[in-house]
Amino acid sequence: MSTLIQLLRWDFAMQLRHGFWVAAVFVLIPWAGVLLSVSQAQARFLLPAMIFLDISIAGTLFMAGVYFFEKREGSLYALAVTPVRTWQWLTSKLISLTVIGMVMCVVLVVIKQGIQVPWGYVLVATLCTNVLFILFGFILAAPSDRFTDFFMYFALFFGIMELPCLAFVDISLPLFWILPTQPTLVLLRGAFDGIPPAQFAGVLAVQLAWIALAFLLCLRSFHRNVAYRKGG
Repeated sequence: MSTLIQLLRWDFAMQLRHGFWVAAVFVLIPWAGVLLSVSQAQARFLLPAMIFLDISIAGTLFMAGVYFFEKREGSLYALAVTPVRTWQWLTSKLISLTVIGMVMCVVLVVIKQGIQVPWGYVLVATLCTNVLFILFGFILAAPSDRFTDFFMYFALFFGIMELPCLAFVDISLPLFWILPTQPTLVLLRGAFDGIPPAQFAGVLAVQLAWIALAFLLCLRSFHRNVAYRKGG
């Protein structure tokens, strides 16, 4: 636990020093402008889409930024010869970057909806969204030698993963359930539009299964693309 706490301290300091929080503010500004220009009812409809799109981009890019920064500095490869476990490194990134994402989500909600929202559902849905897309960020970045390579993977991957957003124009296909982002969007929409607790719990279970799988894929990718390369 002490190792994880030390990693968290370093991650929070690094993210603050390198402008992650400033970047989050600039990402929020246009979304806030949109929310302030629409009605309360329109804002409730738009918020799930805004959070989904905002976090899918910001969370993934923030994680990729951390990866390439530590790779350039050499601290990433040094993990292979330190007592720090891979899961500790990844968990620290998840916690620290999720804090940024959760603050962004809460700000978007409060700007237009105030505090009169079902915060239990909203926080669970946004937490899952943050964690999933941060994990995606590492999965996409780890095999890449350069940020330009990562960005090509990013564009292709998200062209597919954003398909469930078609639900906002009344296009919803059962096939979307093969994507890990379908339960993400259902949780977000349910949090704002209302959803039976049993249905929310069922979709949440599916989402947590995807998160667990993504976490395992991250660990495997780390050993293949970071530890293995260092050993080679």
